[in-house]
Amino acid sequence: MIQVSVIIINYNTFQLSCEAIESIITYTQGVTYEIIVVDNASTECDPGRFVERFPAIRLVRNPENSGFAKGNNLGIKYAQGETILLFNSDAALLNDALTITYQALAADQKVGVTTGRLQYPDGRLQYQCGRFPSLSLQVVELLRLQKLMNSRRRSHLMLGTFFGHETALNPDWIWGTYFHVKRRVIDELPDSKLPDDFFMYAEDLQWCYAIRKLGYEIQYLPEARILHHFSQSTRREKKLNQMNMILRNEDTFLRREYGSLATASYYCVKIVNLLLSGGRSKANRHLAQQYGRLLTGRDLQAHSNASS
Repeated sequence: MIQVSVIIINYNTFQLSCEAIESIITYTQGVTYEIIVVDNASTECDPGRFVERFPAIRLVRNPENSGFAKGNNLGIKYAQGETILLFNSDAALLNDALTITYQALAADQKVGVTTGRLQYPDGRLQYQCGRFPSLSLQVVELLRLQKLMNSRRRSHLMLGTFFGHETALNPDWIWGTYFHVKRRVIDELPDSKLPDDFFMYAEDLQWCYAIRKLGYEIQYLPEARILHHFSQSTRREKKLNQMNMILRNEDTFLRREYGSLATASYYCVKIVNLLLSGGRSKANRHLAQQYGRLLTGRDLQAHSNASS
């Protein structure tokens, strides 16, 4: 039996995807696995080069770039593993993370998804464990009530940058960079697939919400270690476009799952928080402005206006 099916979505990232595959081959010792590369209609090179370099992998050629979530669901159709690991093409293992997270999944019926510690190439931590958007937590921040808590209480309640990611715990949601999920959990979701109505961004928030609604826990394990390049050199114009896509997807998620009134209340407190916590920051002012546009139902500003 194959214990882990690793799915890597490739879109014009041939070299990074090769490094991801090589890291899996190098470090994985304790589990049986298969690697499925889904090429989302890349134009960089012939995706057949993956098979030439790694004959044991399975290559799935997607005739169109259908996005991250749909690409993963396509890979899941071909997967034969007991568990599914969604693995970013710009990530690489730093230890036998597959065995660590697989064993954690196998050991606990309540756990549906596991992940590990993500870090930049220079070793800095990536804060990937979060709470679902919450009006009550926004009020805590607004009133600075977190400052009255001890460090452990504060980090476990707030997560995000408040959490040092040094201990295991169960967050509300995690990034999709390294997303190790039981196959039977996916089979319990509608249409036996991960939600894929977002082309990319915020799909991991949506996945975790759907999985937790089924009654499963999300688990973070610091001993599983993963390198994530997560480019910080992207041009400002592209970053702003990415942020707008994230905000639109989150807005769709919030209105669908929380309702319009709760979403509006959340935005109001979020805007005040942004302006009070860093109102002099151009980035915070811009983000507050974008939330204001979502609150009033207007389109988000294009990058050309936002950069002025």
